[in-house]
Amino acid sequence: MNFSVHFDDETVARLQRAVARVGLTRNRIISLAVQDWLARNEERDWPPSLKSHFSNPAPELTEDTLDFQAWREALPDAAGTRW
Repeated sequence: MNFSVHFDDETVARLQRAVARVGLTRNRIISLAVQDWLARNEERDWPPSLKSHFSNPAPELTEDTLDFQAWREALPDAAGTRW
């Protein structure tokens, strides 16, 4: 996609010095700058695996949740242990 961008004279001069220094075209430098800015400033999101893991706000209500009461009863002194 093509579009126009207008820069002030000082920015154009700095860009021309960068072109001479690094050997890239103006368009390539501008494209890289926009890509870099987007990479640093786009909205961040959780990885899909974490989103899935934390999607249930009450995991204790799911069927596959560990029954901690069964573990408590398996303790050697279950009657005397207060949790």
